[in-house]
Order: sequence, then structure tokens, then C-alpha cells
Amino acid sequence: MTEPPETRSAGLALGGGAARGWAHIGVIRALAEHDIRISHVAGTSIGAFVGAFFAANRLDILMASVLRLTRKDVLAYVASLPSRTGLLKGHHITSFLKQHLGETTLEQCAIPLATVATDLRTGREITLDSGDIVEAVRASIAVPGIFTPLDRKGALLVDGGLVNPVPVSTVRAMGAGRVIAVDLNPVIRRNGRLLLRGEQPNMLEILGASAQIIEASLTRTRLASDPPDLLVCPDVAHISYQDFNRGQEIIDLGFRAAMAALAEW
Repeated sequence: MTEPPETRSAGLALGGGAARGWAHIGVIRALAEHDIRISHVAGTSIGAFVGAFFAANRLDILMASVLRLTRKDVLAYVASLPSRTGLLKGHHITSFLKQHLGETTLEQCAIPLATVATDLRTGREITLDSGDIVEAVRASIAVPGIFTPLDRKGALLVDGGLVNPVPVSTVRAMGAGRVIAVDLNPVIRRNGRLLLRGEQPNMLEILGASAQIIEASLTRTRLASDPPDLLVCPDVAHISYQDFNRGQEIIDLGFRAAMAALAEW
């Protein structure tokens, strides 16, 4: 017997994880294959980035861009990172967002969308659910030490992963009856995999490993107190935070993880 439409809908919480976030695209594809309607979307960091394109019905555009990324493209971007402060203004990402999302506001999205950021002045979790979509995404992806914070209405906003790496609570607050969450933070050490590959890691690798340690611990605590109805954990532990050029592989990992999780749900 076919389930009634209301039981085949859920809110979607997309977690942070830098390049591993391309797995969200695969998860969304798997949900579509299972005819699960997404009623609300909340994202943190790269989850906010992918979530914005999905909520605005532009995920195909993002996926095409991801699949075109080469190692040279990624290295050229990283090479522009200043060595003294490690802070980028994020012009390239902002331009990409404006090019493909235009003047869209969060209220105009086909699916209700919220992004999560952290106010450095107060340490508070900030939910952005109205206004300019580019600004909302830019705030959520502002990784400390890499991107400059976003000054918004007196708040100094940075990556939401500092307070809510997998925003299940945000999706519930938006009104979702059921929540599917995607956690990209692997166990700190699993099957001999270490956080750092080489003997002399670069600044981005150090920042990425540090963020992973903090976010993995915080994720476990948050999910234990507010578990989703379905948790999808793609096997992306071997993917570096800088491996944005491995789009097809990462998307496939997300798709397979979601299909396996949905088969047992």
C-alpha cells in the first residue's frame, strides 16, 4: 500500500565538511529517487551552500560546476590565500553565488531555507531565514582563519559549524515533522585513517583537522540530545577538506550512503 503524501515528506539538515559537502548532492538525488518531498532545508557551512542551490531549484547548475572543477582550479584558489592572516574576503564564492542565485531572497526559495552562522561577538548561534540568500550563505561558510567574518546588523558572523554542525534543531524549529540529517564528520580515527596526511601539513590542512575535531565532538553531543529521524553518514573520511575537484566520487558516496540508509528506514 502506498504511503500517504504527508508521510513521504521530511525536513533536511545538511552538515558542514568543506569538500565533503558535495556528498549532499548525492543524498538529495537519492531522496528524489525515493520520492521523498523535502519540506524544509537548513544548512551549516557547505551544507548551507548546497542547500541554497537545492532550495532555489538550481542544484543542476551547481552539480555541473562541481563536475568541471579540476585540481588546478582548486590549487589556484588556495594559492591566493594570504599567508599572514589566512583571511580571504570570499569574492570568488560571492560572485559565483550572485551569478547563479541572483537577487533571490530566502523567502523566495521554492523550499523554505535557513542557514546557520555563529556570532563571534556573543558566541550565539544565529539562524538566517530571511533576506538575501547570498549573504546568508556567505555568513555560514565563513570558516575562521580562512574567510573574513560577515558583519550583519551588528553581529560578526562566521561558520555555523562552531555551534551547530548538523542543524537538526533548526529544521525542527522551521516546522518539519520528520528530519533527515547528513553528517559529514567521520570518527576522528577509523581504520587507521588519520586526520593529517603528511609530515608537514599546510595551513588549510591544520585548520581543517582542527575544525573536524571540534565539530565531530559537538555533532555527537547535539545529535544525542536531538536525534534526526534518519541519519545519513557518507563514508568520506578519506576525502580531504581541499578535495573539491573530486566531485563525482564524493557525490556518488553521498548517493550510495543515502540509498543504503533509506532502504533500512
